[in-house]
Amino acid sequence: PTKFNRLAHTLYSIEMDELDTRGRQTSAVIKLFQCISGPRLRRQYFLGAGNEGMRYKPNKMEHYANNVIQAARLLWSLAVYTTPLYVVYYMMRYGLPSVAGVLSTFRNLAFVPISFSLAYIFRGVGRFRNQTYGEFLRALNAAKKLKTKIGPVEARMTGIGGYDFEMSAHPTTFAHNESNVRPRKIASPRRRGLLEWLLKAPISTARFMAAHYVARRLIYPGSLEVFNLAVAEGLSTGRSLFKRKYDGHRAKLLASDGNSIDCMFVDRRGSPDVTAKGNKLVICCEGNAAYYELGIMEIPIKAGYSVLGWNHPGFADSSGLPFPSQEFNAIDVVVRYAVSELGFTFQDMILFAWSIGGYTASCAAMSYPDIGAVLLDATFDDIYPLVQSRIHPLLADFCYGMVREYFDLNIAEQMCKYPGPVLIIRRSLDEMMSVNSDISTNRANFLLIKLLQNRYPNVATEQALPSLWQWLRAETETERSAFTASVQMNRSVCSAKLQSYMAEYGPAYPWTIGDEMTNPEKIELLLFLAEQYMLNYDSTHCVGLPWEYFRVPGNGNFLH
Repeated sequence: PTKFNRLAHTLYSIEMDELDTRGRQTSAVIKLFQCISGPRLRRQYFLGAGNEGMRYKPNKMEHYANNVIQAARLLWSLAVYTTPLYVVYYMMRYGLPSVAGVLSTFRNLAFVPISFSLAYIFRGVGRFRNQTYGEFLRALNAAKKLKTKIGPVEARMTGIGGYDFEMSAHPTTFAHNESNVRPRKIASPRRRGLLEWLLKAPISTARFMAAHYVARRLIYPGSLEVFNLAVAEGLSTGRSLFKRKYDGHRAKLLASDGNSIDCMFVDRRGSPDVTAKGNKLVICCEGNAAYYELGIMEIPIKAGYSVLGWNHPGFADSSGLPFPSQEFNAIDVVVRYAVSELGFTFQDMILFAWSIGGYTASCAAMSYPDIGAVLLDATFDDIYPLVQSRIHPLLADFCYGMVREYFDLNIAEQMCKYPGPVLIIRRSLDEMMSVNSDISTNRANFLLIKLLQNRYPNVATEQALPSLWQWLRAETETERSAFTASVQMNRSVCSAKLQSYMAEYGPAYPWTIGDEMTNPEKIELLLFLAEQYMLNYDSTHCVGLPWEYFRVPGNGNFLH
């Protein structure tokens, strides 16, 4: 019996060793597969506040494989853009290609997917041998196994908050259907029927191709793969700044169309600021080649507010493409996240937009009219006049149809559906929003006029508008002050009239004030309103706005 027990124990030990060996082998295979398909790791943070961590250092095998993969992605993006043009050129010059020629081309290009696959395998092997990446995978797997959402506490607990990596692999922080908040229903534009589309098939097809292959890349260059690859390191550094300096929390939001939106939240609630600005949330909407990591987020942070920044669909780690419908869904899930997850009320939210970001800000303002205020910096009223000033007159009708169908960014129309406080910041030397930097052609002028006409139709009359245009054409503050002095503007009287009207009739627009005023009185009040709704900043389009210019308009827009 003793001999039998020893033998049984020996056999059991051998069997357990074999199972342990097979388990380790299986685990190694799984880890290798995860290393091959895993996200790119950019930076590792350490415990404790105030540290910026260090850049992830891949070994040589992973480094060279990364270079091959990036080059392949760049070539692919260029091919997608140039292939249709090349095909048209080839057919016009040589006619339709033969079957043998097409097959020969595919055979010659067969090395591309093979090289791409080998690069992924070599990169996976390099990561497999890197201890830091192995620790990152353990943290990522732990986060994915959690049944709860990955908030700041869960990120610290699993260790995933200690790494900066591609957001595609990050567990979803918040999904649009987790919120009971619903946007105000807005009448949708009429969709073309099938028969109408067939009758206009040639021109419709041309507009579709122009919108997807040309216009989208020109209007939103930040969605280009080459652009995202060029700024990837700078974006990682920017996220490191927000995390190190402001204890920022990165989140992944799932929009209703399935796009993943990358965002960053800086919480200033509970800060010692006596004005309690940190209890208000500023949602930043970036420009057409800007990202929250390198954009306008730090302006309201320096002013003392809590801030939520996000990237457009197709920008950096946000998925999708920046077409209007996807832009609307993106800002919608951002607002829902702010209310349902972060705990802010609509009245405590401020929308801050720069350049083309005014479109998404106007979408949110129109859909959620209880939002506290909107600040629009260096933006426009409608994108088509800007397009028209940069194209040949022969293309005007074609581009008009294409813009209205695919990029109808009509900010003024949407802002007229928002009843809250608005401040327009006009750049006096803005070369993008005007023609030849002429201040009179700045599209912010037209945005202001449309908004005033919608809210104060009896004041912004045809007879009073020429005086407003004269004020808008003034290039310096001295010239504007001299003009308002020439019409003998009494700001105290104008403010009292508006306050009296609001006290009697309420803040709902449009206001009927001005129907019994003389034309000089209307001009005086109109110029006063223009001063309240517009702030002038002497700079070009891309110069950063000083945080001192970040002024939140109050109810009635009485700023000064």
